[in-house]
Amino acid sequence: MPVVKPEKHFSNEYREARSRFVAAVKQAGGTLSKLDLPTGDTGHALFTDIAWFGHKSPARALIVVSGVHGVEGFAGSAVQLAVLNNLPILDDDTALVLIHALNPYGMAYLRRFNGNNVDLNRNFHFSSDGWQGAPAGYAALDKFFNPPAPPSFDFFYLRAFFAWVRFGNTCVRQAVTGGQYHYPKGLYFGGYSLEPEAAGYIAWLKKSSLLNVDKMMVVDFHTGLGRFGEQSLFLRASPDRREDLSRKLGVVVTPSKTESKTMGYHHGGGSSGVYRRLFNGGELTCLTVEYGTYHGLRMLQALRAENQYHHYGDQNLDHWSKQNLKEAFCPGSKEWQRRVVTQGTDLIERSVNYISTPD
Repeated sequence: MPVVKPEKHFSNEYREARSRFVAAVKQAGGTLSKLDLPTGDTGHALFTDIAWFGHKSPARALIVVSGVHGVEGFAGSAVQLAVLNNLPILDDDTALVLIHALNPYGMAYLRRFNGNNVDLNRNFHFSSDGWQGAPAGYAALDKFFNPPAPPSFDFFYLRAFFAWVRFGNTCVRQAVTGGQYHYPKGLYFGGYSLEPEAAGYIAWLKKSSLLNVDKMMVVDFHTGLGRFGEQSLFLRASPDRREDLSRKLGVVVTPSKTESKTMGYHHGGGSSGVYRRLFNGGELTCLTVEYGTYHGLRMLQALRAENQYHHYGDQNLDHWSKQNLKEAFCPGSKEWQRRVVTQGTDLIERSVNYISTPD
């Protein structure tokens, strides 16, 4: 799937990305639908747009998701736009479905979280028991993670060093990324119930023809984890299943982030659990894709400062904390952007070939 100047597929802001996506879907002859979402404090209409290509009641389906984590959606959106500009050939019984900006608020307002400060990838639970608890150590680290004041120079790296010395790397990593349900203004808050974005997407899936297909693959694009510009593919499955998928895709698939010893952490409420919970068909593959950006401490500092500004600032998108967060999860480097789009479109082509291959 050749791509000319792949960085050109990146948009500067949500409304531009949405406009380009909608126009490209219409140009390519796809069917468009959308999930209308609350505007929150934005005053602007926000949508998750869904493009459908191929059979309306398919035997095989590929779902490509962007923007579960808001600001991370610029990368997934760019890949989706590149795919739309050069659609893969689908078999007669196959559907390609593109879910654009599952968290449009976060994408529009340069947040990883939604308008209620909820991390959607910690929100997809199916019982009230899910929206409870916090990782060990979060309470002790809350004042460090979530200072109740606008962001400022506060010796972040020194404070982080002492936190790592006191609690250890594993504890701090798990505390900050594991998802928590006690601190509504804190990082990685998972909410108290299903958020509108999650509930709307679940309702749409239930009404679709996707949950009973013979073979379904979900490719969910994220950024921020791993080495700069490097693509990592995560799958929660047995080693044999990962090895088989790696061989068939032609790219290495590693343990899921909850299983990885070097990059992993445990969390509940992930969006991939929705497919495993609802799917009644044959084979299901849920692949999480990460494109690495910067060092973990830089990412934490950016998340922390933007979260402070969101709660205690004036919501100006030009504020340094907003721009730092965007750079953290969507670097302005043209080389990074080229690598993301080139690797991403190649992965989508491989995924279409995979679901089209007879078992």
